[in-house]
Amino acid sequence: MPSMPPKTAPARELEARILQNIEGHQLSPDAQQLRLIGTLSSTAASGFSGDLHGAYIYGPPGRGKTLIINALVASLPPQTTARFHFHEFFQNLNSPKNRVPGQRLGAIFSQGLARELKGLQILVFDEFHCTEPGDAMLMVRLVKYCAEHSIFLVATSNYEPEKLLDDDAFHHLVQPTIAAIRENFAVFELNGAVDYRTLDSDDQEFKHGYRAGTLSVGINAEPGSELRELIRIGYDEIGPACVVGETIWISFAQLCGTRRNTADYLELIQRFTRWHITGIPASLGLPMDEERRLANVLDIFYDRDIELHLYTADRLEHLGSMLHDTERDRLASRLAQLKLIELERMGL
Repeated sequence: MPSMPPKTAPARELEARILQNIEGHQLSPDAQQLRLIGTLSSTAASGFSGDLHGAYIYGPPGRGKTLIINALVASLPPQTTARFHFHEFFQNLNSPKNRVPGQRLGAIFSQGLARELKGLQILVFDEFHCTEPGDAMLMVRLVKYCAEHSIFLVATSNYEPEKLLDDDAFHHLVQPTIAAIRENFAVFELNGAVDYRTLDSDDQEFKHGYRAGTLSVGINAEPGSELRELIRIGYDEIGPACVVGETIWISFAQLCGTRRNTADYLELIQRFTRWHITGIPASLGLPMDEERRLANVLDIFYDRDIELHLYTADRLEHLGSMLHDTERDRLASRLAQLKLIELERMGL
């Protein structure tokens, strides 16, 4: 890992702005988070150099990684800074609207990088990880592009660099990128004992978007309207679902029981701001493909801060039982932010 740049006046000013932004959310960083903020302010203020190409922050869910990088982005010039979620970024690059008939996929990707990253000095990626070889190759090209164009890359992940694409058959695809991260990035592990998302809070600031959602156990509420429609998505349709303005009621079977992917979910949440997913079965013994899709939905809705109401057969306490420990912990962390409603608690 390269040596850290000195704490210059611009670095101290950036650190102060980051802290001010976090304290504006009525939160006080702990000692480990303060060290990370100091590292980020020093490296980001110094920018891309021959020795330092970026910062890689990893650790369990709920330790404040996203909060801190959001405060970093808010403290930097918007003309030269951008923040993306990993899957959303690559879905946008490969969108049909950006394709020219007959154009090779590699050319689409290269031109997309040039288009999306034009003029940037600092690029921030949240949820930096991949489970598929195709995503791994996109990641490799992204890191290389940033190095070639002197773009300082800040990435957060639940995984240490060596666990990227943790599959023996394909891990070799990302080994050069892992080496580049270890050699040229400031690598910081944020592994505090407290998952802040699991702490109860009555602060109304948190009662919007995703945190305004609910997890209703043993309740399978239906909308008052019986009007249902099929929703066009790409070359396919999903539903029929009940749509009232920007609110949608849709079943788990329709959303996760069919072959849906990240691109489908990202397209759908652009149309609706309040979601009700009904008929979610017991989490124990849930088929792995359906479990992964539900996990994907929770990740995407959390990242985009979309209000989400789940109607389940249990508390989803077994969700992720067949997934990697880190994935399971992330699910539990995000589910903990939804208000729990149970029949017995309602006096029924």
